[in-house]
Amino acid sequence: MEHQHAAHDLAEAFGSFDRARLDRMSEVDRASQLDARQRLHDYVDGLWADIDQAGERPAVGEKYQAIAAMRELTGALRTIAFEAVYNAPD
Repeated sequence: MEHQHAAHDLAEAFGSFDRARLDRMSEVDRASQLDARQRLHDYVDGLWADIDQAGERPAVGEKYQAIAAMRELTGALRTIAFEAVYNAPD
């Protein structure tokens, strides 16, 4: 849980800076950010799925905390970019 709390705190602290920069980007650049972040999140989520398919329980215990934290962090970054793309000022 320690890594996940750190990921959450990092996403919260970084979010306002990230949103501000995304707001200044062109529509194309914001969409590129969303695509890149989606790809990274998919990769990390794939690691999680690999562990799960191997019969492990990644959601239980501390062994896979780092992957859980990265899933949370990449998900948060993806959400920020998604909001920047789809809620951009006209």
